[in-house]
Amino acid sequence: MTTARHLGIDVGTSGLRLAALNGHGECLWLEKASWPAPPASDGHEQPPAGWWAAFDELMRRLGGQGRLADIASIAFAGTSGTVLTVADDGTAEGPALMYDDPQGGDQLAALRALEIDPDAQLSALARWRLLAEARGQLGRPVSQADWFVLRLTGRHVSDSNNALKWGFDAVAERWPAPLADRFGARLPEVHRPGTAIAPVTPDLAQRWGLAANVIVAAGTTDSMAALWASGATEEGDGVTSLGSTLALKLISTRPVSDAASGVYSHRFGERFAVSGASNTGGRVLATFFDSEELARLSESIDPEAPDTLGYWPLAGRGERFPVVAPAMGPRLTPRPADPALFLAGMLRGIARIEALGYRRFAALGGTTVRRVLSSGGGAHNPVFARIRERALGVPVTLAAHTEAAVGAARLAAVAMETKGAGR
Repeated sequence: MTTARHLGIDVGTSGLRLAALNGHGECLWLEKASWPAPPASDGHEQPPAGWWAAFDELMRRLGGQGRLADIASIAFAGTSGTVLTVADDGTAEGPALMYDDPQGGDQLAALRALEIDPDAQLSALARWRLLAEARGQLGRPVSQADWFVLRLTGRHVSDSNNALKWGFDAVAERWPAPLADRFGARLPEVHRPGTAIAPVTPDLAQRWGLAANVIVAAGTTDSMAALWASGATEEGDGVTSLGSTLALKLISTRPVSDAASGVYSHRFGERFAVSGASNTGGRVLATFFDSEELARLSESIDPEAPDTLGYWPLAGRGERFPVVAPAMGPRLTPRPADPALFLAGMLRGIARIEALGYRRFAALGGTTVRRVLSSGGGAHNPVFARIRERALGVPVTLAAHTEAAVGAARLAAVAMETKGAGR
């Protein structure tokens, strides 16, 4: 293998993306595959066989083209909170309960009754208990990313990012005693993301045109993979995703959490990634403006002007972060007759909420933000970027990459650096 490359796979809800990086961290190519959407229902379940069929078909095609021959390592990112159970051979026992499936409320209440940290994230664990108690699925529990690692290596392991919503203590790096005592050997062995786990099995390596001994790494969640892709590396680096909602992440030396406002901390190497999300964002902007109007009206906005309207833009009722206000409605009055002034007020309101979010992280004990990298549709608006810089008081730039598959590939590269030194 003359030029080692690293493969990252982001498995989502409607398809998957693959990214290959060279040894310098440069993205060489991106590929994607999709699967049919499941029928509409009150819940959200998907057959894992569809994930595997799409992945296997794409890998066989790429392997047939000789594009996988120099891959040295592989890592997966999956949707955080998605759960399935498997037999000992890795076969799924039934559909996966996806991250946004509302089932498992009774199980969550029972888990909360255990003597466990009230800030512990337990939504995935509750879905697993539903599968076991209501459906009789008694096999091993896995996340979406875990399942692919299991299929490729035969190892039932997880990573500390995906395991967080199973109740794993990312600070102490162990299962809390009440969970270990109750569920014991059913819970997976947990590693830090990017830890070398095992080689791809020989039959799959041959099937896909991989070299022998290609290493599979412990993976991560989709949002954490996006953080790895962003270029954020240092204490105080913030990453803001300006999508339909406003999602913030901060690299901090100290973990912080606040269950009431949905703030939690993932492991990020030797540091922590503090996360929180507001209900403001692109969804409320789209209620009033289309993309052409946003671009055109932004050109007439003075980004240096002060905020005189004090908006809190929301598309519906309820806010979760940086304030907990479930009954709070949109604050979008008074409304100027000039649509550009109305848009300016909304952009300044979103920027103020972003700044309050990073201050909230600091108030909880996190590191003070020193720069912000941006992703999502709103990141490409230079006027909005300047408004945000003024509100934040720190530089605002674009993220290096926004594809979670690129972040997963970066973890695959980490596995080669730490091979044999897993924890």
